[in-house]
Amino acid sequence: MEFQIEAVARALYAADEDAQVWDRECEIIKEEFRDLARIALALLAQHHRQERYDLQTVAFPYAA
Repeated sequence: MEFQIEAVARALYAADEDAQVWDRECEIIKEEFRDLARIALALLAQHHRQERYDLQTVAFPYAA
């Protein structure tokens, strides 16, 4: 999971207009982006759970 957090944090950082080089950024900034990555990954997991739930409830829309 740490690898995913780091990868998403780097991607979010790179998408920022003012982004410099990740490896040269101070640890405080890196940690802020890691926190954003954790939030993004948690929201994505929640979205996938909701999608699976929605598919299950739609599979049999009419009760016999």
